Amino acid sequence: MIVYPKNYDYVYHIPTLDEIEEVMYEAVKKTGCSNLCLSGGIDSSLTLHFMSKVFPSVRCFTIAQSDKHPDYYYSKIAAAKYGATHLIFIPARKEIEEASLLGDLPGDVAVRLLFKKISQFTDNVIVTDCLDELDCGYYSHQASQTDKHFRLKIAELEKLHLEPLNRNSGKVKVFVPYASPEVVQTFLRIPLSDKVTSQKRKIHVAKIASKYIPLEIIERRKFGFCAALDEVRI
Repeated sequence: MIVYPKNYDYVYHIPTLDEIEEVMYEAVKKTGCSNLCLSGGIDSSLTLHFMSKVFPSVRCFTIAQSDKHPDYYYSKIAAAKYGATHLIFIPARKEIEEASLLGDLPGDVAVRLLFKKISQFTDNVIVTDCLDELDCGYYSHQASQTDKHFRLKIAELEKLHLEPLNRNSGKVKVFVPYASPEVVQTFLRIPLSDKVTSQKRKIHVAKIASKYIPLEIIERRKFGFCAALDEVRI
């Protein structure tokens, strides 16, 4: 008779879509934070949906190279759908130059400038890092649908995303709900072949999001946060 662990079905149980959604929602709820970095991508827009269920009002912060940038366009759609207070920051060229440092990683300048702006309004904010790594959201996941590549993207998460975020966010308290053990462990129990195909990426997050957020956000071309200050057009 097995006495420990008493409930061991978690070893082989593949999470259902409802279970995945619930663990994501609870992770966001536990932050107690009603401020969000909103890019207008699928991850931040879905997070805005979760936050709107918890807080009477949500405040969103967006940085974009211009009002023609995709993040500007799509973040406005998401914020309007949920009636969120939306602050969009379009930095001047001089601000970008002054914020640049030798040896910056892609996206460092955008993070630094956005958090400088955020600090003028609040001392806490949610970011939605980790979902691309956990649910195969990169185009490279489609090109190489292997466990080795999946593990490589997970291994790069700290150095390429979380450490720079920690370094560039100043005194603003940053919540990363999708890096919580509950969320990570849930996604790691999902077979890789269920997360990505040659036609689709981030299958579970997209299915959950399709119930709540506009289709044009789900189907928009993916640009990383490192492209927020690039001359990208809709």
